Amino acid sequence: MDRAESPHGKDRKQQGPGAGGPLRQWAKPLAAVAAIAGFVLWAYFGSGIKPFRPQVSSAPGWQQFRASYGVDDFGTDSYFTRAAQHGYNLFYFTPEYGRRFTRKTAGDSVHSCAGCHTVEDLAYGFVNSDRFDAGLGRRVSFEERVMRCYAGPMDGFIPTLYDPAVRDIRILARAVAHHLQLSEGARRNGS
Repeated sequence: MDRAESPHGKDRKQQGPGAGGPLRQWAKPLAAVAAIAGFVLWAYFGSGIKPFRPQVSSAPGWQQFRASYGVDDFGTDSYFTRAAQHGYNLFYFTPEYGRRFTRKTAGDSVHSCAGCHTVEDLAYGFVNSDRFDAGLGRRVSFEERVMRCYAGPMDGFIPTLYDPAVRDIRILARAVAHHLQLSEGARRNGS
């Protein structure tokens, strides 16, 4: 049987790695890359759809808080600043921004984190976190204390450790502690 002839008797051209030249073997991958690049450029510039960027709604008082506590020291539009803003929203407007984890509503007398704590309390709690709790008989992290607040005083559900409802309150506490220049173990009365 001839090499160019198939078992079914039809002639077939011999194909190999060099058949068609170097451009032919790269044509499909280059076309795929060009199509993806074209789509991305169209989506970003030509579609009229706003580019994806994590947005946090601005709750009342955020701009004043941001200026008072120097949040812009971390950048005017950084991940840290957006997380601190979300933490601010959760802290002051818990029923609206943390509704997944609380049963409290704006009709309850104490319905947000700010009903029991100040942001300064939060900052001092942050720098004094991961301490031994005699009542529990073990060390308790800042995140666990926040989780316990959602379950206890907020009469809600416990978020996971990595949920933004916990993480962003920690970032808010860190921003305030940075502004107050608190170091680990700092006490409110100075001792």
